[in-house]
Amino acid sequence: MTLTIEITPEVELELEREAKRKGLKKEEFAKIIIEQNILPKSGKRRNLMPEGFEPRYIGKGKMRDFSGDDKWLRENRNKYIGQYVATHGNRLIANGDSLKEVANQAKKKGFSDALIYEVEDPNAPPFVEFIY
Repeated sequence: MTLTIEITPEVELELEREAKRKGLKKEEFAKIIIEQNILPKSGKRRNLMPEGFEPRYIGKGKMRDFSGDDKWLRENRNKYIGQYVATHGNRLIANGDSLKEVANQAKKKGFSDALIYEVEDPNAPPFVEFIY
């Protein structure tokens, strides 16, 4: 396998110096560095995290299906243009002019995983911001 990488001239110069010091071509030395430092020596992966870092397993979360929310938004978006809506499945949970207000309503009703969406006018021009 042939691998082409771009490195800065300074790094290439250092690689050449170190390879020459060891009596190797720079390509051979680069191959040794890659094999020794990146590829695992056993079947286990190397821990590249900082010294003393202890990973912890939190668990596997379950993702809810948002297809009902998407369907509801497609069918009802014209009624709520300019508002925030919170949906869960194929039903409206809360709506209002403030994101915070809608999020609080949804939480109070027990829907912490509601999809909250700002309904924009589909005919509105795209937002463009010029920074000088």
